[in-house]
Amino acid sequence: KGYLVETPDELKSALSESFRARKPAVINVIIDPYAGAESGRMQHKN
Repeated sequence: KGYLVETPDELKSALSESFRARKPAVINVIIDPYAGAESGRMQHKN
């Protein structure tokens, strides 16, 4: 089964459902590319 999540609550729910099903699952997590971004100097080290 596949899940598309955009919030922490949706992720928690998708994880719970997938563990209960005891079958393989794919969880596609939409993230904000700017949330928690490092400074410009750190990006060159990654």
